[in-house]
Amino acid sequence: MTSHHTPAQQTAEAPQPMAGTIAPSFAKTVADKYRNEQLMNLTPAQVILKLYDTAIVACKKGDGQMAQNVLTQLIAALNFENNDIALRLFQLYRYCSRCLRDNNHAVAATVLEELRGAWAAAFNLK
Repeated sequence: MTSHHTPAQQTAEAPQPMAGTIAPSFAKTVADKYRNEQLMNLTPAQVILKLYDTAIVACKKGDGQMAQNVLTQLIAALNFENNDIALRLFQLYRYCSRCLRDNNHAVAATVLEELRGAWAAAFNLK
């Protein structure tokens, strides 16, 4: 003889998470909150360094769209007011953007790694 369960009974018998475990969606929310709090406490120089890191990782993963998005942020952060360095950085960012459009992620990553190194050295960051 087979046992017949109503939908409510079947739901009640579904396996429950083990005590002490964290639901994945809750853990993601907590991690996102922690990450956002960390970002809010960064100096402007550290934010630029994080942007470089994100763009480099995106290039290495072949995620041209993410790298392009970061380049857009880097360009937006430039101060062109009497600043020759900003113009040179703009030109390098545009070059990286062209490399990404041409699927030459390795070249873009190399340029961004060099810029990241110079930025970290200039502001004594790791």
